[in-house]
Amino acid sequence: MKNKNRIDSAVLLAAGLGTRLSPLTLKTPKPLLNLDGCTLIDHQLRYLKKNGFKTVAINIHHLPEMIKNHVGDGSRYGLSILYSRETHILGTGGGIKKACGYLSSDNVMVLNSDILINLNLEKFVERHLLSNAIATMALRKLLPGENYTGISVDTDGFVSSIGDGSYSFTGIHIVGKTLLESLPPAGSESCVISDGYKKILSGGGKIASAIHHGYWKDIGTHASLKEAEEDISRGKFEMIKE
Repeated sequence: MKNKNRIDSAVLLAAGLGTRLSPLTLKTPKPLLNLDGCTLIDHQLRYLKKNGFKTVAINIHHLPEMIKNHVGDGSRYGLSILYSRETHILGTGGGIKKACGYLSSDNVMVLNSDILINLNLEKFVERHLLSNAIATMALRKLLPGENYTGISVDTDGFVSSIGDGSYSFTGIHIVGKTLLESLPPAGSESCVISDGYKKILSGGGKIASAIHHGYWKDIGTHASLKEAEEDISRGKFEMIKE
């Protein structure tokens, strides 16, 4: 019998076109970009494995065969890999809902393939399970000049609003069945924030948060890619190479 107090299934979002990193991403999907001798997707899969995850569903669209050929069945990572192929981009909500259809877990960890973070996933899972929330978002302090969507949190650590606030979303969250059911039907394009989280909040649902104070980088632009390379060279972050 599956232990309901254990979360060992994840969705890795890897379908994006990576247009802001063009021309690097014209012939190479962003998850296969290399940092310090390690591709982004290799790092993320090893990160999940080291934190106790066993099964990962990867959504793919842009140059999907390159990702499948690189990752394979997941055995070299010690993981079971499933693929959720999108004939057209489904967005974060649609991508998560479709990928979760391949998993049997009540709660699923979701991770963007283009972020670098040293969040303690074990404590993050514990926060979610103790909160009895519909979902849990890993947040970070919103820095001056950043253009990410602001998020507010109440004194008990639950998300109170999305659209303003002193925190921003890191790209890591744990979603449960209720959030998935709030999204449009499988195969429909949707945004997990607008069509999921905001809908849950407006209906009085509880969304927990965990504030991350460590390293975080969104590899979305040439500038952020260069910053990540510099951070790695200075020892601020270490890619997981094995």
